Amino acid sequence: MIKALIGLLVAAIAAAFIRAVMAMITKEVKEMVNPEAPPKPQPTAGPTSLRKCPVCGTYSPADRQYCSEACAAKASSQAQ
Repeated sequence: MIKALIGLLVAAIAAAFIRAVMAMITKEVKEMVNPEAPPKPQPTAGPTSLRKCPVCGTYSPADRQYCSEACAAKASSQAQ
C-alpha cells in the first residue's frame, strides 16, 4: 500500500517536472519562430522611498510632504 502511494507521488512529481520542461521548450520555440513579437513590458519601478503623511498616517512618495491636497489643506488650517 505504501509502495503504491510512493509510486503515485513520484509519478505526480515526474509529470509536473516534465510538464514544466515542455512549457519552457514550447515558449522558446515560439520565440524562435516568431521573433518579431513585441516584448512584454517590464514593470515600472515604484518610488524608492516613502514618507508617512503627518496628518493621516498613510505613506506617499518621499518627494511629497502630504499624501493629498486635502491633507495639506487640513495641516495648514491646523497650523493657523
